[in-house]
Amino acid sequence: MPEKLRNIIEDIARDFLNSSLTLRYDICTCNQCRNDMLAHILSHVPAKYVTTEEGALHTIMQQTRVEHQAEIARAILQAVDIIGSNPRHKLKENRAETFRLLLEKIHEDRNIDFRHYHQDLLRRRVAVRIRALGLPSYSEYLRTLISSPGEYDRLFEVLCINVSEFFRDPEVWVKVRKLFETAIRNKKAGHEKSIRVWSAGCANGEEPHTIAILLREILGAELSGFTVEIIGTDVDKKAMETARAGEYEKNSLKNMDKALADKYCPCKAGVCKVDDRIKNMITIKYLDLTTNDLVTDCDFVFCRNVFIYFDRGLQEQILMKFYNGLKPGGHLIMGKSETLIREATTIFDAVDAENRIYRKKTE
Repeated sequence: MPEKLRNIIEDIARDFLNSSLTLRYDICTCNQCRNDMLAHILSHVPAKYVTTEEGALHTIMQQTRVEHQAEIARAILQAVDIIGSNPRHKLKENRAETFRLLLEKIHEDRNIDFRHYHQDLLRRRVAVRIRALGLPSYSEYLRTLISSPGEYDRLFEVLCINVSEFFRDPEVWVKVRKLFETAIRNKKAGHEKSIRVWSAGCANGEEPHTIAILLREILGAELSGFTVEIIGTDVDKKAMETARAGEYEKNSLKNMDKALADKYCPCKAGVCKVDDRIKNMITIKYLDLTTNDLVTDCDFVFCRNVFIYFDRGLQEQILMKFYNGLKPGGHLIMGKSETLIREATTIFDAVDAENRIYRKKTE
């Protein structure tokens, strides 16, 4: 007796839906809501019936998955938005409010203010820890932070993603070296022999070490007669420890000229140690960009791949902080994936828009 027809779109949609709900703690994902979401999806995506006795069922499933992936994804987004916001049953918890309380608790306990970071990004990263602990909700995770403060260290590991490397985006550093050379030449011409650089959100320290290597190479024998201050700041204390230690995996040096790497970061058994001549040029300290603290009298401010975490309002505040921290004509270097918000064009000129290099405007 032949098998009955089977709508494989339902199987594919269910897999996609379950995957998309894996880290969603901001909406209800109970069985009833999942079924309602699936029903909504199936009402917007045409069915495709096959018999289970077909030998090529797996191939048909894979082909159908590819053909209808975009269509199903759109239907899932719509279903999650509609049903997640308005489930048919009474909600036990105001998830948005609980998440707000969670951020308040982090601020209260650790004095780090994530309240103006991109909320979707934060929710996804907090969800990684909730899932790892097998908890059902923000409220349960909040209780965990209260009862087990050690969880904060693991939470900050996912909230503060410290992915960097020496000379990240090499083309940017070609431009930066020229700016350093010009700045030093102008300072010598004006009988000024000091340069001050702030690496904001320095993570594990690759950026301030890169800055120190460049300045040491440019100044050469004149370094002893120059006052060089490089301040690296961050909120992740574990990352700051790594920055101070100056020990990295070999892969972190992949963009670095081999002769330069051998000179300043020799590697042994896969561990590369920054030479003390470079480490001693740098001060690593705690600084939360969301507060009023800043580093002043800077010739250069580097803040690369940090703005992506902040909402527009906080970006405006931090850009003004950098403006105030820079000397007249000082330079701001942002990440290549970031864009200077329109309002900031009144206080910064683009020196190299492609490489996100800007100069503080002077009156």
